[in-house]
This record gives sequence, C-alpha cells and structure tokens, in this order.
Amino acid sequence: MRIGSTALVALGVMISPVWAQQANTADDVRKGHDLAAIVCANCHMAAADQRFAPILSPPAPSFESIAQRPDINADYLDRFLTTTHRGIDNPKGMPNPYLMDYQVKQVTAYILSLRK
Repeated sequence: MRIGSTALVALGVMISPVWAQQANTADDVRKGHDLAAIVCANCHMAAADQRFAPILSPPAPSFESIAQRPDINADYLDRFLTTTHRGIDNPKGMPNPYLMDYQVKQVTAYILSLRK
C-alpha cells in the first residue's frame, strides 16, 4: 500500500506542473480575448463576439487571419505588440495599446488559440 501511495504522489508531482501550465494558458486565452475585445477591437476584428465593428476603415487584419499566417509564433507576436507603434519614425505603425507584459502574454495566447 505504501508503494502505491508513493507512486501516486510522484505521479501527481509530475502531472501538476503540466496541468497548471494548461490552466494558466486557458486563463491567458480567456483574459486575452476579453482584453482584445476591448482594446484591439477599435481597429481589428479581434473576436467574433466583440460588441462593435472596428472603426478603422478599412479595418486592420482580423486576429483570426493573423493567427493563420505561417510566420506567426509567440515570440513574433510579443515583439510586434511591444515595438511596432506609431511614431515619427513609423507613421503607419499601430497605435500603442500600452499593454503590460502580462497583458501582451494574454493577447498573444488568445491570438495563437485562433490558429486552425
């Protein structure tokens, strides 16, 4: 009986980090969706259930179309969301959404969740 309990405890220790990572990812996706529907929806079709259509005409690429691009990964999105803002040196860049690092991670997780 003692061996079985020890094995279950060891198995639980091995599985729990994986489960925690999946739960964290699911939470990031949900929070990223909510954030995108508020912050990004002025320019993008960020979510199918966003309350209003983008005001930018024509709208920026939809998040779903961005997710399907072959060169898109978490590193690319993190870099893009933090460096491609409009300024004198980049007049056609996207407006700075002033996202915190954890919010960039959430929006990135949400966009990647749209990949088919």
